Amino acid sequence: MKTSTTTALVLSVGLLLTGCAQGAPEATPSAKPAQGAQHQTQAQALTATDTWAKAAESGMSAAFGTLHNNSETPLELHKVSNAAGDEIQLHEMTGSGQDMSMKQLEGDLVIAPGADVVLAPGGNHLMFMDLKKPLVAAQSTTLDLEFSDGSSTEVDFAIRNFDGAKENYDEHAGH
Repeated sequence: MKTSTTTALVLSVGLLLTGCAQGAPEATPSAKPAQGAQHQTQAQALTATDTWAKAAESGMSAAFGTLHNNSETPLELHKVSNAAGDEIQLHEMTGSGQDMSMKQLEGDLVIAPGADVVLAPGGNHLMFMDLKKPLVAAQSTTLDLEFSDGSSTEVDFAIRNFDGAKENYDEHAGH
């Protein structure tokens, strides 16, 4: 009798566990978090590399680098500022060759999911419009990148001498 009671108990526990397991979903490595489970801001999803700014005593200058989106949703860079209070605009290049000119980007700079946006001389860049203090080579400047969700992150840009990228403004861009 003792053996049949033990056997019945083991079978009951086994059936109970099997019944509980039937309704549980299987976990897979490709499973994604439930919508809303990821609380990452746009700023937290950004990786900035190879960042640098052109040295300048006054007037205009520019900042460059690579901005990478580590998330599965677009990042929308809305505004760039610094502690000096410089006006810093998002600029794009238009035209080619001698007809190359720059103008302020209309709207946000969008970085696609998993993609890079390269800010480079002769291409998209961050433009200092009227420096309040010099950008001195061998030092660095910190820019605050603000995104459309209201999040922001500070990024350091090494300052170096650069004699290229002598583009012109688009006469119709309002500058």
